[in-house]
Amino acid sequence: MSPQAKRMPILVLLILVQSLIFAEQVQPAEEQLASFWLRQAQDQLHERLARTKDSIADGRRAKNMVMFLGDGLSITTMTAARILKGQRRGGRGEEAQLAVERFPFAGLSKTYCIDEQTPDSACTATAYLGGVKTRSGTVGQSAGGEQVDSVLQWAQRAGKATGVVTTTRLTDASPAGAYAHVPRRGEELEIARQLVEDEPGCNLHVILGGGLGKFADERRDGKDLLSQWRQSNPSGCFSRSLKELRNCSGATGALLGLFSDNHMSYHLAASKEQPRLCEMAATAIEKLEQKSQEEGNGYFVFIEGGRIDHGHHETRVGYALDETLEFDAAVEAVAKMTDPRETLLVVTADHSHTLSMAGYARRGTPILGMDEQQRDLNGVPYSTLNYAIGKWQSLDKDGRRESPSKTLSPTSYTPSYIHGRKGVHSGEDVAVFAMGPQAHLFGGVMEQNLLPHLMGYAACLGSGVTLCNHDQDAAADADDDQLKVS
Repeated sequence: MSPQAKRMPILVLLILVQSLIFAEQVQPAEEQLASFWLRQAQDQLHERLARTKDSIADGRRAKNMVMFLGDGLSITTMTAARILKGQRRGGRGEEAQLAVERFPFAGLSKTYCIDEQTPDSACTATAYLGGVKTRSGTVGQSAGGEQVDSVLQWAQRAGKATGVVTTTRLTDASPAGAYAHVPRRGEELEIARQLVEDEPGCNLHVILGGGLGKFADERRDGKDLLSQWRQSNPSGCFSRSLKELRNCSGATGALLGLFSDNHMSYHLAASKEQPRLCEMAATAIEKLEQKSQEEGNGYFVFIEGGRIDHGHHETRVGYALDETLEFDAAVEAVAKMTDPRETLLVVTADHSHTLSMAGYARRGTPILGMDEQQRDLNGVPYSTLNYAIGKWQSLDKDGRRESPSKTLSPTSYTPSYIHGRKGVHSGEDVAVFAMGPQAHLFGGVMEQNLLPHLMGYAACLGSGVTLCNHDQDAAADADDDQLKVS
């Protein structure tokens, strides 16, 4: 046996020992407690307030808040969607603008879960809506099992009207983060029950999305959640199509729209009877504005472009980019409908995806096509966009890479470097954009669980430091410092 072979068992043992030590290091016990993350976010908030107090004086309080979530909206996705937007209009593309590019403040959000470098949509929803980082797959609970209240619930306690809008099932992980508390995101029948029967779900004024089956046909507990919702909302309006949604515009009560048994169809594949995200978003703002005028307390709404992520998982970048432009249209519509002096708009993503835009493509190269100027070492051209991991590689019968040009289309699979069952998330930071009262606080790099605390500060919600009590806290801190000196 060679000396190298003799050393192999020792190397393996060392690697195993290091892995065990590392596993202990990455999951400290305090991270399983909601209090750890709430305290950490409040510390970050105080630091951010101190950092910006001399440069920006913004005393405005946010009456209304709109949180937009592009599921899987990586920075590469945004860049590619911007180019597609411009190319669809006949330009070269790179010069186009997405709606968020007109927002005055931008930052980056760190998306990891407490147990995963690369997160899922459940732990991230608990972070950006509840202010607490948790385990992958967990919604509305800390890793230790404590219930985590979301910023939507904070808003309801302050008397604000609230809503949830998504293109996925309403019981999917991202929208569920606004109202549900389950250890496993797959418990969607329980999530549906909580939406209809428990607070804060039962108090939502606007609920729009897919997933009808979770409220009706798929249930095995004998509950008719749609009938329960109607009984609880006698003046409410229920819609199944775009026409019915428009007919609900004159109703004064709550609004429930379920436009698919499962996720709503991709915009590129949808019938004319399915409302677009921008239409659902505009309807939600109208209903919440109406409710706010009646009660005078403002509103909070969560609006998700959820199928961006699904297009990436299928490694069909044409679907993902079109869904991103649908999301962009919704952001633009709401920005035009709201007053930035009283409404805080926050746009972000839960996690990234492995889409890459690599090579040295010339200006105006079709973003959904081939980079005909470049070749690999074997002289084979490649597409402008590719995935690191995915379900399709452009290979010939001998397993060698070949040009995907013959099969590439806006709805086809996009080539990947590594063959996998599906496209996967990636762990890099995602963008955050803000406009409106206290939007300056959303600049720089932040932990993802800071986001609801920043919104709570701007609108005077929650139990932490807010715009309304900040001066009192500052005065108390000054008194404490004086006592220490004397």
